[in-house]
Amino acid sequence: MNDMTHSSKVLALGVGSAGSHIIRTLKLLYPETGISTAVIDTDSSVLENHPADAILAASSDWNLRTGTGCGGDIIRGERALVRERQKIIGLLHGYDLIIVTAGLGGGTATGGLRTIASVIRAMGTPSIFLPTLPFSTENFARRKNAESCLSDLICQPNVVMPVPNDLLYSRLSPDASAAEAMSLANAEMASTVMGIAGLLRCKDYTGADYAVFLNALNRHKTQCGIGIGRAAESDGDDRTVIAIQRMLDAPFLGGHEQLKNADAVIMILSGGSRLTLAEMKRAMEQCAALIPEGVETILGVNTDEKDPDLFQITAIAIKYDDDDPKAENKRQRRNAVKDSKPVAADDNSLPLFQGELGLTSLSRGVFDKVPVIKYKDEDLDIPVFQRRGLMIDKGE
Repeated sequence: MNDMTHSSKVLALGVGSAGSHIIRTLKLLYPETGISTAVIDTDSSVLENHPADAILAASSDWNLRTGTGCGGDIIRGERALVRERQKIIGLLHGYDLIIVTAGLGGGTATGGLRTIASVIRAMGTPSIFLPTLPFSTENFARRKNAESCLSDLICQPNVVMPVPNDLLYSRLSPDASAAEAMSLANAEMASTVMGIAGLLRCKDYTGADYAVFLNALNRHKTQCGIGIGRAAESDGDDRTVIAIQRMLDAPFLGGHEQLKNADAVIMILSGGSRLTLAEMKRAMEQCAALIPEGVETILGVNTDEKDPDLFQITAIAIKYDDDDPKAENKRQRRNAVKDSKPVAADDNSLPLFQGELGLTSLSRGVFDKVPVIKYKDEDLDIPVFQRRGLMIDKGE
């Protein structure tokens, strides 16, 4: 992936109605994308006259094939895409990177993304999943279905970057209509797909390859805020300030607060051939100043020789799930850095503490020779405190 260039084949795939609308918006906003596009849905009305390069119409009804969609039924969505597995394999074959976007909570995408992830895993193709999460005001069933799908996706060897729709509230006025919110969401997600694709297709100098995303997000249940800010030479002399401000104003970032409260931040400058060393240094310094001390930070620089005027700053604020023990450890280290005070080199007043290394091996004990009983990829014969990394109060 370090060698990925503009000659690499990248596919942007939209799944379900929301994913299809995002790809439609992408084609309208970026007619010359340089990447391939495809959509998969069970609703024929959504796919009608769709501008994507490839369209796969899955049927939620095996007998009638009416093309009426799944009606929010995730079981029908899962069955619809499972039946089209061979066509999906043909659709996804031959690409160097696949970016999958969808809206979780409904039927087709929530039920079908597991099949998409399984096909991609079998192919061994690097992939990034960019699903949006339902608004907190939506019904409980949609949010529960979205969480269940997300839990299954993070068990796959893919990069999963879930984006909460609630972040749109930071940009929209209280009087905004639902149609305006959906339109803004589609446009911002289309820009995000293009921005992520551009990052991984450009020549990278420091810390901006696929492995960075994999290490920061793999096997973690997260929520991500994503902001992309672009500036052209016509915007003025100081493109850095303009690009950073536009990045902070991006709806799906959620403002500066998202950066300050994140567990990890990936921030990457993408520039064209006219990018100067002074601009690069200034941008990296100002980006670093936005992130509090103690937050895991990855700064990178990419160059795109095909777009000499490019000046883009991409920020990904990663918030780990509260139940993730690794996230809790990182938060404790960050708070320790915030609360620490300078100590003289000969100051021996600080107490020493030997922490536990967390090297406990998982053992099935007497169940070692019997068939494994699993539920959602958890071995039920391993004690809960071990498989979930819970700390036991030993009374010390």
